[in-house]
Amino acid sequence: MLRDVARRRQAIGLLIIGVVIVALSFGFGHRGVHAVRSLIVPGAGLYDHRHWVLGAAITVAAIVATYGWLRWGTDWLLLAVVVGSMAVSAALAYTDHPATVATTAAVVVHPSAHEFPLVVLVMGGVSWVRMAWRRSALGRRRVERAALPVADRCRAAAIAALVPNASSPVEVPERSAIDRRARWVGLVARGRFGGDPLRIDHAHARASLSLTRGLDHSTSARFAHDASTSVAGVPASEPGWVRLLDGTLAAIALERLGDDQVANRWAEMLDGPLALRRGHRASAWWTPLAVRGPRAAAWEQAAATALARANGWISTDDDWHAVRVRALAAAARGNTIADDERLVAAARLWLRFVDDDQAARILGRVTVHLDPIAVALDAVASSLTTTWSPR
Repeated sequence: MLRDVARRRQAIGLLIIGVVIVALSFGFGHRGVHAVRSLIVPGAGLYDHRHWVLGAAITVAAIVATYGWLRWGTDWLLLAVVVGSMAVSAALAYTDHPATVATTAAVVVHPSAHEFPLVVLVMGGVSWVRMAWRRSALGRRRVERAALPVADRCRAAAIAALVPNASSPVEVPERSAIDRRARWVGLVARGRFGGDPLRIDHAHARASLSLTRGLDHSTSARFAHDASTSVAGVPASEPGWVRLLDGTLAAIALERLGDDQVANRWAEMLDGPLALRRGHRASAWWTPLAVRGPRAAAWEQAAATALARANGWISTDDDWHAVRVRALAAAARGNTIADDERLVAAARLWLRFVDDDQAARILGRVTVHLDPIAVALDAVASSLTTTWSPR
């Protein structure tokens, strides 16, 4: 059923884009062609004119807006940049050489075939740039607990809470800090004012609070209701975006609250929109048009799928085989980079379900004690041997 919903939403999105391209190309002549170019790559409709500097500036603005969309769900900002780019490209396009229908069609086909991949690269490039920065000399640092962003501190606390009768390796953020971030995201992404900032979305925060402090009856009921009405089966993290690790933690929290159907819903997500493809899973899924986000970081893929395996939501070792080599490489680099330490800890969690003595020897050489998320994952891995067996 979820696959059908995803295909339907994707078809609607493609239909809208197709209608816009045809209408602009054949209804507005040369100006329409330039508008279509800027639909595919914002600013591209100005590249071959004297306004190429403006076009480049619009492209940079679109990259920034894309990052905001991926990070905080500000889809309206990206839409505004794209529509504005199309309008400017049409207004400034030359009209001294009228375009025939054949020429128009040829020009439209060209950017569709060669410029559209640039948009895909922007989405994936955001994650790549962040990873490259973390591995650079300037970006390489040991993350102290206080330096973690609020969202990551919520994730670390939620993972640590999965270990029975164990103290959390990271303090749960103050409720005021959680509310402040949620209120800011709700404001910039959806213009939400007042009320409970966690009433919609924010799966990571709600899962963390549920697993660590517990929720009152009305808040728990609203959490479960939002999950049951979501197409993805769990609330979004930021408006529109259902994230791989956050969704897994939310599903665990909801199941502990007594939601008997969340396991089936999240298993369907892991087998559908967030399924393993060519060795990678998407880090998130944008629900309005069923768009897969950039590839998940290796540690995030390993952690989310290992927790899902522990709960019986996936039944194969395919994700382990997909991250194994990257995990061993991370172990060879040590624990000086937070992402490497997290990957080592998540791989140790996977070792509870696979028989891989060679990997166990290599991964066992790394001391996991710096990054709170890594420490929490390692604690869960240790607890699985005696207290939290897979189903």
